[in-house]
Amino acid sequence: MKRVCKAILLMFLGFSGRAQELSAPKVLIPLIANGSHHRPAGITVESLVITDQKTTVAGATLLRGADLPVELGVLIDVSNSQRDVHLDYILKETRLFVDEIIRGPEDRAFFLKFDARPQATEWLRKDQLQGTTIKAEIGGGTALYDALATACQQRMGPRDWSKPTRRVLLLISDGEDNLSHVTRDDAASEALKSGAVIFTIDTELSGMSYRGVKVMENFAKLTGGESFTQVDSKDMPKVLANIQELIDGMYYLSYVPPDAAKSAVHEVEVKPAHKEKLELTYARKYFWNP
Repeated sequence: MKRVCKAILLMFLGFSGRAQELSAPKVLIPLIANGSHHRPAGITVESLVITDQKTTVAGATLLRGADLPVELGVLIDVSNSQRDVHLDYILKETRLFVDEIIRGPEDRAFFLKFDARPQATEWLRKDQLQGTTIKAEIGGGTALYDALATACQQRMGPRDWSKPTRRVLLLISDGEDNLSHVTRDDAASEALKSGAVIFTIDTELSGMSYRGVKVMENFAKLTGGESFTQVDSKDMPKVLANIQELIDGMYYLSYVPPDAAKSAVHEVEVKPAHKEKLELTYARKYFWNP
């Protein structure tokens, strides 16, 4: 009888452990995999080596981003530094881009214009986008970091790991900031908390704003997005089409992170497995909030 009871207890503990593992919250690491000619490539979790907090991750799964709802924010610089940019045309092309991205009933988007202050729309569903007009009134200084922090805090909010979504921010600017109340690191921290992937389009064509270019590139690299530099208005449709392809081809790595009971910023490294020829773009850090 004792042996039977012991066996039942072990079975119960085993099932309980598996149930806890299945119900434990999992992180979602955005990942873009490119093959030859910088084109999105199909991958499996077996083709990757994942390290989280210097610990090799086992038992990860791979989700297709195309199967998840989209939450998209478009941040557009309308400060004085954009005076020589064909902003009306850029806004028109960006609206078409948003219409292509927002497809399903759970998809939604917002627009945020910024100069010295950010001005954001509410979240908009597909049917609400049709009646929304975004106009550019150029002027004032540039508070880019404030705008990014506002988008992440007041629209995106902290990442809810129990609700898998694609969270994407498109930032169109020259990358310069001269009026923000928060720092660049503060803005990056808010982006990590929101779990948003940042794609950036640099509108400064002279190539003289090296600092602005690096700021934009760093935001994209940190969060798993990509940066496009010195983009002329005539190139905007092609660049936006490229970004759409990257968003549609995005993956998410899902796994229970090490030290899952503690809130912390985690550092991640993802490499191709042996002999795999892949170029990987992914979020280098994330804020874990169980």
